[in-house]
Formats: sequence, C-alpha cells, structure tokens
Amino acid sequence: MEKKRTLNFGAGPAKLPQSVLLQAQKELLDYSGIGISVLEMSHRSSDFNKIINKTESLLRELLNIPDNYKVLFLQGGGSGQFSAVPLNLIGLKEDRCADYIVTGTWSAKAAKEAEKYGKVRVVHPKMDSYTKIPEPSSWTLNPSASYV
Repeated sequence: MEKKRTLNFGAGPAKLPQSVLLQAQKELLDYSGIGISVLEMSHRSSDFNKIINKTESLLRELLNIPDNYKVLFLQGGGSGQFSAVPLNLIGLKEDRCADYIVTGTWSAKAAKEAEKYGKVRVVHPKMDSYTKIPEPSSWTLNPSASYV
C-alpha cells in the first residue's frame, strides 16, 4: 500500500514531484556517477562548478536574465536577504541609496530593513492595499540608486 503524501500550503519550501525527490535521493549517494554525494563534494571542485554553472544557465534561460545581470546564489531564507542585499549592494554608488517597489508585506519588510544601511525610496505612490502592482509609468526611479 502506497503511503499518502501530505499536502503543504505553508510559506517556504514547496511540494516537489515524486520524480524529483527520487532523483535527488539517488544522487544523494552518488551524484552523477562520480562516486560521492553532492553533500560531500568540495565547493572548489570542478564537479561543483559544473552544478553552479548549469544552475545559472538554466535560471537565465527560464527567467530570461540578460547577460549584463549577475546571478547571486545566497544562503539563508528570505528574511536574511532583506539585510544581505543592502549590506552588500547599497554602497555600489556614492549616494548609498536604493529604490524599492513595495507591493506587499514582504517587500515592505525588505525596504524597512534596508533603511539600516542607507537611504531607501519607495518608487511609486503609497498604496492603501496590496491588490495590484503599480504601473511602471507611475514609478520614479532614482538614477543614483545602487539597485531597484
């Protein structure tokens, strides 16, 4: 009798297809036939570099990321990135400022956290509720911002 899988509607990791889990299980012991687990692999090895390069390539293709954009692989959850992004990027330009598009609770938290590291501007008029994304024509972007 096959065990019934639990449904997960919570925030965070999503439910994965059985085929993906089985592939991960197989490669957990012997990644791609190289004789070691990906968990045992040096982050400096050529095999690990192949994983990173392929992952970046697939992300660029899936999300249509232009070549003049950097793809950052960062550890930690979303809330940790609210600090990590401004801590690392807000100083890219002399004005130490960033533009934020606040469309809900999480982006509002990100903008608030970024205020610890520099000047933050919300690029669109204040919204009473988060039911839509403001039209880009209503945004006022700061050319001195280190990032949006």
